[in-house]
Amino acid sequence: MFKTSFGAYDGNSWEALCQQVFKKKFADDGYQQMQASPGDFGLEGFTIHTGMGFQCYCPNKHYTRQELYVAQRDKITKDLGKLKRYEAELGARLGSTKLKDWYFVTPEIDKNELLAHAKTKEEEVCSWNLSILDPGFRVHLHDADHYLTEINQMRVAAGESLDFGLSPPELSDLTQPHEVYEKNVIRKSKARLEQKYMSDNFELLVDQLGRQTLDSFLEADAHFRKIQDSAPTLYFKLVRLINEYEKHVMETRATWTGNADELTVKVRDGLTSRIVSDLSPQFNETSASQVSRHMVARWLAICEIDYD
Repeated sequence: MFKTSFGAYDGNSWEALCQQVFKKKFADDGYQQMQASPGDFGLEGFTIHTGMGFQCYCPNKHYTRQELYVAQRDKITKDLGKLKRYEAELGARLGSTKLKDWYFVTPEIDKNELLAHAKTKEEEVCSWNLSILDPGFRVHLHDADHYLTEINQMRVAAGESLDFGLSPPELSDLTQPHEVYEKNVIRKSKARLEQKYMSDNFELLVDQLGRQTLDSFLEADAHFRKIQDSAPTLYFKLVRLINEYEKHVMETRATWTGNADELTVKVRDGLTSRIVSDLSPQFNETSASQVSRHMVARWLAICEIDYD
């Protein structure tokens, strides 16, 4: 799935969203969807009255900036080439409509080089003098922001809450050696058990709590990957929630006057409650508690939660 600031999409889900948007936004222009079978011929839809053609593209995984540019560049080249290859088939479907504008619609565009490539291909396509194209044929690049109003309308109609985040949500990277995280967990386990310091079994309790916390930390990323693989859209919402809750954790940590264990429990229970409140019924109390246990262990290991 390709992660954007407003959701996670693959090629199919992005096209489905775009089709909804085009049908709403360009209804008065006579928007006509072109079925994918036996092929889209470089078009996934067009407007009968105004000659606009649309081709959607979203990668099925998250690329680096350069990888995304290459994939988008190659897709533009391939799909514009289809206009020539399938001129007769397209002519039968377009009828008297001449394509004046061809829109490449993709979630993100991050390279000026892609615009330069589009203009180069535009000149090449015009040189073909195709019967299905208007003499003033132009190629346009549109990202999701061009249709943000319609996308949000679709999400509201589907009962989804709007999210105005500016970047895709991500969990913090683990960049330190394992030994660093283990030392953090043991140190914080001692702090959480400070009220039992004079107990004869204090070291045993520290060892037990430390091992449990470390196990949860080591299992955390695999647990989140499982959610991402099985329910990518839900994962996107969950990580967005966690990212925002982290800010609450930082503020709570800075102003906390109780003991270490009380802070840890408050953060864990608060995250569980928020997940159930915002992501029910996909998450119940048990599954939300699993996420919270893993996430709090991760925060303890990487020092998002500390007691100094």
